[in-house]
Amino acid sequence: MAGLLEHYRRAKGGIGSINPRDMAQLGEDWMIAAAAGAGIGLVSASIGGLDKKIAGLPVPVDGAIAVGLGMAGLSMGGESGKILKIASIAAGGSAAVRTFEALLKSGLHVKGELEDLGGGYGGMGWGGLPFHGQHPLVGPGVGFGQASSDRLVESAKYL
Repeated sequence: MAGLLEHYRRAKGGIGSINPRDMAQLGEDWMIAAAAGAGIGLVSASIGGLDKKIAGLPVPVDGAIAVGLGMAGLSMGGESGKILKIASIAAGGSAAVRTFEALLKSGLHVKGELEDLGGGYGGMGWGGLPFHGQHPLVGPGVGFGQASSDRLVESAKYL
């Protein structure tokens, strides 16, 4: 029981030691980020998505917004510049999430949700490595997919 009380005391002391000014500043920063997100949502709705092709290359519009807001914030300085820099970070976060999501989906061959790595695609998993029964780098008996699952189920029956 003393251990639980000690953890409670530490947590209460940690929360109690938060500077109210820092808490208020964090709230303001969140509001700026939310406003930037709402603005990006408005832009996306009005132009039909955030990825546009310019000279044959896909350009994330929210990434371009992030660069523009950042440059404007740096050039303005003061409180207005600080607000624009925070909004730039929010827009850059949006662009980074979408960009890396697309990159990871294409590299992992994901359709909507994470699927069984060995299922579909002709039994090929990440990078074209076969995962049914034998992994070329690890050896026989180690793998992912339906064949490995079946072996695990069969082994579990004997436990």
